[in-house]
Amino acid sequence: MKCFFSSLLSFLLSFALAAQTLETVIQQGHELAVLSVAQSPDSSLVATGSRDKTAKLWEVSTGREVRSFLGHTGSVNCIDFSADGKYMITSSGDKTARIWEVATGKMIFTTPVEAKYLTAVAFSNDAKFFFTGGYPNEAHLWDFETKKIVQSFKVNADQGLGYGINAAFSKDGKWLAIGEDNRTANVYSTATWEKVYTFEQAEGWCGGCATWVAFSDDSKTLLVASNKTVVRKYKLSNGDLLQTYGEEVEELSGVGFSKKGNDIWVATKSSVVTWENQSGKLVKEITSEAATEINETHMAADGSLLLACDNNTAYKLNTTTEQVETTLTGLLNERDKGGINYDPNSYWDSYIAKYIRFKNELMLSKDGTELIKGKFGTKVKRWNIASGKTVMEYKGHEKAALCYDLTDNGQTMATGGGDGRIILWNVATGDTLRTIKAHREPIFDVKFSNDEKHLITASWDATIKIYDLATGERVNYYDFQSQSVYNLLFHPTDLYVFVARLDNSLTMIELDTHLPVRTFVGHTDIVSSLTLSPNQKELLTTSWDGSIRIWDIATGLMTKKLTGHVGPVHKAIFSPDGNQIYTAGADRIIRVWDYNTAAQVKTFEGHTAEVTSLLLGQNNKMLISHALDGTTKFWDLASGKEFFEHIHFGANEWMVKNPEGYFNGTDEARKHIHFVDKTTTYSVDQFFEEFYRPDLLPQIFSNRGGSGNLKNIQTKLLKSPPPTVKIATLPADDATKAEVYVKMIDNGGGVSELRLFHNGKRMSLNTQGLSYPSGKGRSTTYRHTVDLIGGANTFEARAANNDNIESAISNVEVMADHSSKSATCHILAVGINRYQNPKMTLNYARPDAESFSSMIDDNGTSLFKEIKLHTLFDDQASKENIIKKLDELSAEVHPEDVFIFYYAGHGSMVDNSFYFIPTESLRLYDVSSLKKNAIEASELQEHLKSIHALKQLIVMDACQSGASIELLATRGAAEEKAIAQLSRSAGIHVMASAGSEQFATEFAELGHGLFTYLLISGLQGAADGAPKDGKVTIYELKSFLDDQVPELTQKLKGTPQYPYTFSRGQDFPLVIRKE
Repeated sequence: MKCFFSSLLSFLLSFALAAQTLETVIQQGHELAVLSVAQSPDSSLVATGSRDKTAKLWEVSTGREVRSFLGHTGSVNCIDFSADGKYMITSSGDKTARIWEVATGKMIFTTPVEAKYLTAVAFSNDAKFFFTGGYPNEAHLWDFETKKIVQSFKVNADQGLGYGINAAFSKDGKWLAIGEDNRTANVYSTATWEKVYTFEQAEGWCGGCATWVAFSDDSKTLLVASNKTVVRKYKLSNGDLLQTYGEEVEELSGVGFSKKGNDIWVATKSSVVTWENQSGKLVKEITSEAATEINETHMAADGSLLLACDNNTAYKLNTTTEQVETTLTGLLNERDKGGINYDPNSYWDSYIAKYIRFKNELMLSKDGTELIKGKFGTKVKRWNIASGKTVMEYKGHEKAALCYDLTDNGQTMATGGGDGRIILWNVATGDTLRTIKAHREPIFDVKFSNDEKHLITASWDATIKIYDLATGERVNYYDFQSQSVYNLLFHPTDLYVFVARLDNSLTMIELDTHLPVRTFVGHTDIVSSLTLSPNQKELLTTSWDGSIRIWDIATGLMTKKLTGHVGPVHKAIFSPDGNQIYTAGADRIIRVWDYNTAAQVKTFEGHTAEVTSLLLGQNNKMLISHALDGTTKFWDLASGKEFFEHIHFGANEWMVKNPEGYFNGTDEARKHIHFVDKTTTYSVDQFFEEFYRPDLLPQIFSNRGGSGNLKNIQTKLLKSPPPTVKIATLPADDATKAEVYVKMIDNGGGVSELRLFHNGKRMSLNTQGLSYPSGKGRSTTYRHTVDLIGGANTFEARAANNDNIESAISNVEVMADHSSKSATCHILAVGINRYQNPKMTLNYARPDAESFSSMIDDNGTSLFKEIKLHTLFDDQASKENIIKKLDELSAEVHPEDVFIFYYAGHGSMVDNSFYFIPTESLRLYDVSSLKKNAIEASELQEHLKSIHALKQLIVMDACQSGASIELLATRGAAEEKAIAQLSRSAGIHVMASAGSEQFATEFAELGHGLFTYLLISGLQGAADGAPKDGKVTIYELKSFLDDQVPELTQKLKGTPQYPYTFSRGQDFPLVIRKE
């Protein structure tokens, strides 16, 4: 019977998993202007629509992006939620309206394509009907159940300025108002759908004078606002004009009543103005702080305003404080564009911005183990597929690298940049072989000739150029004058070149005469990719016209045409035997076609952004796809399943994960990526303890999915939901203290650990006053008295369940008026050259510790009241002495102080635990010896909790030696997790070297271990970033090390190494550079 119930539970869980899948969402934000905004009925969600053709859902409490609604092929002009919050409706410049399931993002209905744009949609309050309208002369009312039109309305839309029409249902369900051109609003009775009132100006005609309408909460009055007219309020019982407000307004973006109905508000492109509802007296005008145009405004349930803005961002504005409470944006608006700053919202820049956007190719190294791509700021990156970690960075372009090619042996790479330069690289070493200033504008494409003696380039400047690789001299040139070449490819003989231009043409040009010898006629939009067939006799092309075509090169005639994609197609490749074709594009679906029958035989679905690149790897058993959002997916061709995923964004951020949820990635990446279950979001770090596995992921990749023993985040959530934590504070009798209350609620997974942080630093808890709830639905409250520092005090709480899944963080801020005591900087520097085991002797550990502590001591005096330096070197650095000194400091250090622990010596990673090796330790990898004589990271963490300084830094230059490279690689992944856990659990900053050769004699020229050499260089001023104020802060130093350690290790060793830098808690200065 027990076995039966176990099987039944497994069946039910598997069924539930099939019904719902945990989504991985990147906080991308909109890429183009936000045009529309709406709030869900329960106020927990906000939806936005954009010129980028997407609608997005956001979680208000966290500002996280929940999902994208993909399918429109034009701007999303208007959004509304159904009264029950289950559905969302959008209208678009693609002349359709669509209805979506909010919880899944699934589109359930689309209206037939109208003759013109749609600008208005609305659900009736009883959700029985929905309204659509825009530029067409008729607007429609639809029955929600049948999806049939039940009523049509003649309308006069503003097509001159592009506003179309505006519509709203009254809350009592009795009225429908439609705002039209010529300063007119028509009101209809929902009982009969007959027109009851027309509110218009008595004199004159005003084209381009669109009208907004809004009902009062009691449904008794209607607010009407039109361009070039005063705002008016009408009584719906008799149609009388009750009140006018202010003077004529222009460039409207919204109108409405305040939450309590005391005021009315009108939004324009630049400001929000409020008047008293009854008297018409001006209350205030709020000017947009974002220095951007407001495209639409919506009143939220709490009385704040939601602003859809031209800078690709939406804001939640508190109208009382006039401060922005929430910003809804993402990486697309924060990324380093590599110096290519064309504004896609600008008419003049939009075309070049679009062309550059789709230059997003991915290359596979010749051994199939690494991927290469540009657009990481100005860098090109090569990274390991199995781990996701960067192997090499290629620095030399002044603007982003947009295109690249490899020689057949994979040893040389050519890149073409937005700076017009071509750079030839030694792939293995990252060295620049040659730089050619080829063009005055961005380079769109670069290709090696088949004999690899020449290189051809195409640029936005409308020229193509050919260079001799031996000399770097230009040997051929052709100026098209206009309609630049977007893609090109050498003919197999190298006597001709295939040229795809921005006028949608595709030709084969003879290189000596520059004359076209073949014109390939058929595509009606830009040709986006060119690929030769395996037998070199056919050309495979894709186009933004939605088609894939195969051409006979000898005749120029089309032999096959493949259709089935919705929207542009960006990439197509052949299988090595030529029997299959893989294609992908804007509809995010990868399609597989049979070459002989031209029939679609398989699809791969999972991308949430346009797919721009396809590759075959692992002996053609694996398909690799890359999309505009920086996501790379790996598919097993035999099963058709995705088994691995990379996410790259910014210049340095990345994350690797598998479908079960195991992940590795940078600190910053984990802040911008989260999991979504329906409309509930979970930060990646809520699953950190169990699913952060840099050691396991390469094995999962090698097995193309691993074994059935892998755990699954979705299963964990179903079986063991995380607890809920809520935090609050009350003032204490002493003004320098506060009472912190944390309520923990068991949601069915138990509550096993509470963690409380003060300004990011973990606090020690009073275990006598701490108890955990003992069953689902039960709760307990923990009370803790804390010492406040002057200024802002942020308290955060989180708790884990019995399966180590953490709650969402709850936080509260307390401002303390009293001035803090002057801070003292306490430094504990441990450096061990001399061990009791002579074989463990090191060269630079003690000098490094001495130099680091002296640097802080000499340059921190103007920052701190006092610097107290504590040192333990060589024989003094025993486990007993280190622990004793930490205990002494716990009694001495105050919350406002700074504590720095510097350790240089051996480190050891055994059984997933990291150990600091004191001087008496004799063996690095013997567990019993380590437990007795070494200091395990979790033990150090407990001591750090007892040290009250809210600003803490650990610097570790720990050497692992006496092990094979392979073993060190395995240990390195586990070490990375251990160091990350130390930083995260203790709420401290950690900067650590990585690898085993930090003290090797080849670095003797530096006079220090490489890591500490750069650490000291940074503190001497090299890390002082913008603004250059003489101070070097934690985050400036972290950024400097992240950038410089790989660069110097590459120079000295030929291979870059990357430090472990994890930051928790507040940024703070370490030194002020002395002039």
